[in-house]
Amino acid sequence: MSGLYIHIPFCSKKCYYCDFYSLASRKSKKAYLEALSKEWEQRKTETEWGVGQGIKTIYIGGGTPSSLDKEEVKYLFDQILKDKTPFHPDLREMEITFEANPENLSYEYLDFLRKQTPINRLSIGIQSFSENDLRAIGRSHSSLQASTSVRLAQELGFENISIDLIFSLPSMSSLDWKTNLLKAIELKVQHISAYCLSLEKGTILNTLVDRKKISLPSENIVEEQFLIAKDLLEANKFEHYEISSYALEGFRSQHNSLYWQNKPYIGLGASAHSFNLSKRRWNIANQSLYIEKINQGQPIFEEETLSPKDIYNEYILSATRIKEGISISHIMENFPKETISHFLLQAEKLLKDNLIVPCGESYLLTTKGILLSNQVALGLFI
Repeated sequence: MSGLYIHIPFCSKKCYYCDFYSLASRKSKKAYLEALSKEWEQRKTETEWGVGQGIKTIYIGGGTPSSLDKEEVKYLFDQILKDKTPFHPDLREMEITFEANPENLSYEYLDFLRKQTPINRLSIGIQSFSENDLRAIGRSHSSLQASTSVRLAQELGFENISIDLIFSLPSMSSLDWKTNLLKAIELKVQHISAYCLSLEKGTILNTLVDRKKISLPSENIVEEQFLIAKDLLEANKFEHYEISSYALEGFRSQHNSLYWQNKPYIGLGASAHSFNLSKRRWNIANQSLYIEKINQGQPIFEEETLSPKDIYNEYILSATRIKEGISISHIMENFPKETISHFLLQAEKLLKDNLIVPCGESYLLTTKGILLSNQVALGLFI
């Protein structure tokens, strides 16, 4: 099985924390969508990576895909799906996710998405149900719009809804964070992505912190808020299946799981990444150049061939993020003796530090290990 990611870079404005490739502009949307269509025509034969099963997931992310109007969304799907050959034989079995911001999700727009597109999963960028939090990170929607967008989507028949929430925001107390989670549970969504705020260079938020205009919570509070999410969501039947991801039974993100399981995927659009098990490829992160090069038939990407060391390290990085942990048999079957010896030696140290525990043919991260997952991965890296 393989997946298809489509990057829509347009946004109404740049959020303070965002370091994804996005533009606070909606100019050239038509030219960009036409370029996406051309890239897909050039690359759809790459679905052989799917080992004969075809693409089973489509994820439209950004940026803000919901900044596209109805005609633009229709055009995108018409172009991508006009040839069904690259896709899973039964389109109804595909997971097709559309990222959206609450302020774009009017009744009319949601009704269109539900009835006139194949979208069957929404990922709504709520981030917080608190007005103070939303202002602090530069979001455009209100708390009311956040909850209303979910209820409208449910009313119109969407049965697979994921929401994004962020903890460790400026001035966010642990009680504030718990209140956010309780609101998400009350809304009866199927999936919650609970991210720790990441301070990235070049963002507005990073500048504000550097200038001491705002401060972020301490490391102890960050850990406390992570554990609040883990305990509260698990108590409400959400499976903690990846460090930042919680799902009700049967509602794991199939597309994102491809990334964490090192499965193949194709990425279309400016800045999009692709992986075919042996090579990683990334498109130019410039909308104008992307359009120009596509139209001139010039290369739009760079790529690297992964070495055995890279493949091992990437496996470790992914495995330390997911519930299933590190498969000992996978290591034994896929890597040379030197790598196996290194792994077993380092794993022994992590066992002594109570960062991992054996479970059948795997090593699972303890709660302490999850909190220090980057440290666990670095300890196992070559």
